[in-house]
Amino acid sequence: MRTPRKVGHDRPAHNGPAHDGPEHGGRPPALHRAAVERAAREGDAHSRYACACLIEQVLADTAACRAAPAGAHALLDEVRRTCRTLAEALAAEADGRPAAPAPDPAAFLARAMTEASATTGELWRSGTARGDARTEALLRHATDWKTPEAHGYDLADLELAHTHATAWLATTRPGTPVFVVGVRTGGSYLAPLWAAAVAGAGREAAPWTSLRPLRQAGRITLVPTETGRLPAALPPGTLVVAVDDQPDSGDTARAVHAALTHRYPRAAAVLFAAPGRVYHVDATEIRPLRQSPPVRTGPARLWQLAGDGPDGVAARLRAHGVLPDDGRAHRLVPFRGPFEETYLGHPVPDRAPGGPHRISPRNRPFTLAQDAHPGQEDTAHHFRFIGTGPHGAQCAETLDALGEFLPPGRHYLDGYLITAHEPGLRPLGPALGTFTDTERDAALRAVARYWRRLDELAGLGTVDPAVTYDPRERLGTALGRLRERLARPLPVDGAWLDRHVPRRAALGGRRGRLFRTSLPYSHQGWHWQTGAGRPGAPVTVRRFGPDWIWGGAGCLESEIASFVVETRLDGPALAALRTALADDAVLDTALALAGEALWWNVKSWLRRCPDPAEAAARRMTDELEDMARYVAALR
Repeated sequence: MRTPRKVGHDRPAHNGPAHDGPEHGGRPPALHRAAVERAAREGDAHSRYACACLIEQVLADTAACRAAPAGAHALLDEVRRTCRTLAEALAAEADGRPAAPAPDPAAFLARAMTEASATTGELWRSGTARGDARTEALLRHATDWKTPEAHGYDLADLELAHTHATAWLATTRPGTPVFVVGVRTGGSYLAPLWAAAVAGAGREAAPWTSLRPLRQAGRITLVPTETGRLPAALPPGTLVVAVDDQPDSGDTARAVHAALTHRYPRAAAVLFAAPGRVYHVDATEIRPLRQSPPVRTGPARLWQLAGDGPDGVAARLRAHGVLPDDGRAHRLVPFRGPFEETYLGHPVPDRAPGGPHRISPRNRPFTLAQDAHPGQEDTAHHFRFIGTGPHGAQCAETLDALGEFLPPGRHYLDGYLITAHEPGLRPLGPALGTFTDTERDAALRAVARYWRRLDELAGLGTVDPAVTYDPRERLGTALGRLRERLARPLPVDGAWLDRHVPRRAALGGRRGRLFRTSLPYSHQGWHWQTGAGRPGAPVTVRRFGPDWIWGGAGCLESEIASFVVETRLDGPALAALRTALADDAVLDTALALAGEALWWNVKSWLRRCPDPAEAAARRMTDELEDMARYVAALR
């Protein structure tokens, strides 16, 4: 286990501005380029493997588009061969075996990522997505930053997939051919390990491949251009194994099973594999046939220690230099954010992520408080899970480059961002009304600076400016679901939507640019905090939750619209923000999209409050009414 990465101003700066597109040499988007650079810098099998698998899912989505050039398919075949070679090296490294000698893949990964990104960009610019919902969905997937659940929740040590596949093969009839199909995105990272095990056993029926199920019009379908490229036939008696993250509802597993069964009616069986499990799938059930622990045995990690009291957590932190060995006592406290306090009304369970499956620490942030020595104040460290493996480490590095907006003294260990408690912070929105003009202007310049850095560091590339989405329809649908759940009328009706939410909005905003945004998880006003307002104190602005393991693709206008509504900027503050942005057009577009801020909130309530109490339901409707009133006043 490496020592934790210290995240703070003492580390080298992240990559510089990352404007993408042909006018800048056709470089990959910032997050994708950073993945390649990290893999080359780290040089270990895990980093290179994760990077190759990322390229596979980006390129596979692009190649599945009906207008994809033939070169995309040739490159995809080459990338998949590289994934399998690196899977063999990763499995060997995990077992302590020497890996077979292979060329250094760094140059190939850089070339493949550049070509994959360029092809995606060309398809966007060609207008092929206009009026073609399937192509648009594929290009959205290709443009987004998608990571496997095994690196973010449903934790698994990926290299064990090779061990599990080898053990499963030993239970099957010797010589039975096996065809491995990854289900993107998780399957892009897991299937090559299965494919390497199958090939190593001499049981490969055909080269491994991957498929993208799409959810459209309320149902899951597979892409004909992709299923049409599957092998036309397999050797008699072949076992087909579809590999993905753990099934949830099972809808995706059943759709893939049905498609593969239809394609290969003479296959011995079509099975489904996930970390630690092999499943039987049919129209009525998904039943595990074989189970193994999805994580390594050995020294416990923070997400395993957190349920057993503070001593194990403190000892691990001391061993990695995060805490001094000063004899102080510690307390472990579940962290309850303002959302939980406002809407859930009950404590977050103080327990470890349990069981051998569904290991999910993301919903259990916690605080380690340190008792003070006489004459000193208590201190504390906050633990928020941001992802494991190369993707989590890259997230921590990029947060480092946003360090001005996070508390100082940060560390990254076992997938957690660890921050020392910073006293004196308060929500920025209410604080703005107490600031002097100078303090207010400085705070809003900092917010604009955050958006510029996000655009530079988390860029996902350009999209066709003519591709749009319907903010009004999706907010109306979400409000309908919320109305049913709360069993009460809401203060926002169809007439309000018609007046204040546009029917169409550009997917990438005015500039046709997307970046990874945390808005799906950190949109509410309390995520913006300030320590300013004391005489002589500098203006500080903090942004909590800006990681993108839990985010989505978004544009600058959405960020601005959410901030304006959540903080309830008044006239002078809006004028100051306009000056800070130095872009009247983007602010005007964002203000026209202000009603979208309601959607982020409604989406969170639906996801996190399955059975709200009466008091929580009342607070939701009160918040909706207040936001709706503010948005209406912006006109």
